[in-house]
Amino acid sequence: MMKKLKVLNLLLVCLGAFGSFALADTPYNGPSQVTGLQAVQLPSAQSTNSDVTNQGASDQAFQQLLNNTFPLTPEQIHEYKNTAAAQQEASSLPPGDVPANGTSSIIPVTVKPGGLMPIVRIGQGMITSLVFIDASGQVWPITSYSIGDSQSFNVQWDKKSGVLMIQGQKLYAQSNIGVMLQGMQIPIMLNLIVGQKEWDYLDYIRMDQNQNGSSAAVQPSQAPGYLIDLLNGLPPQGATALTVSDSNVQLWSYNDDYLMLTHATLLSPGWISRADGPGTTPLHAYELPVAPYILISNQGNIERVQVVENDNANS
Repeated sequence: MMKKLKVLNLLLVCLGAFGSFALADTPYNGPSQVTGLQAVQLPSAQSTNSDVTNQGASDQAFQQLLNNTFPLTPEQIHEYKNTAAAQQEASSLPPGDVPANGTSSIIPVTVKPGGLMPIVRIGQGMITSLVFIDASGQVWPITSYSIGDSQSFNVQWDKKSGVLMIQGQKLYAQSNIGVMLQGMQIPIMLNLIVGQKEWDYLDYIRMDQNQNGSSAAVQPSQAPGYLIDLLNGLPPQGATALTVSDSNVQLWSYNDDYLMLTHATLLSPGWISRADGPGTTPLHAYELPVAPYILISNQGNIERVQVVENDNANS
């Protein structure tokens, strides 16, 4: 019995060895691998190469879409926008090296025969305001006006304030305007011109007479020496400083008149003599008659200055 068992065990060992040798000799026919009772499919080299090719074509198509949709770089876009802005700015400016400058002045006018027609410089697309005043500086109301070339000049009349506003419609133009003032039978003629290097943003058209018909005092052509000294900060000996309501004005009492030093323009009362300093915003020295209030134009704004005489003003 014992012999039979040994022979049986030896037979089983031989059979196991034979099965292992047979499995090892069996050829591999596919990518399957047996794990337990399930088969797992492994990727082949051919499918992997196909996926890589598809991904590369997709990236290339996407890059081509970006290039077609956005052909410019961010730096080129910024340069284009800056150049377009510079071109637009240059096109909107008037001809010349620098933009036209706006100025304000007092234009004397007379209705006597032989006088020259005053010139008012208008800017294209800019508004020039005209204020008509009499010899004492009071605003003279307008009753009507007539423009020679309404296609080149746009005129607006503010009846409440008595201001005439004129705007140039063309780059170069010339015409004239006739303005009728209240109580005056003769029109005030002004020559309008567009295209100058400078233009007037605010002009006071000052008549040589008052609204009651009285004539203005004759103005001397040369300022006295004490006004020149006043421009240098040296009031004449004997002048008494006065108190005023505006810090932009210095006032003295001198020889029964007033001496005024200011950057503003005197509108009323009419000055007796005047001296101007140098520069783009010069000082003005005025000699004017005594008055409780003084009307000035300060940077286009009309201001009324109250005068308070000191106790020693007339001493």
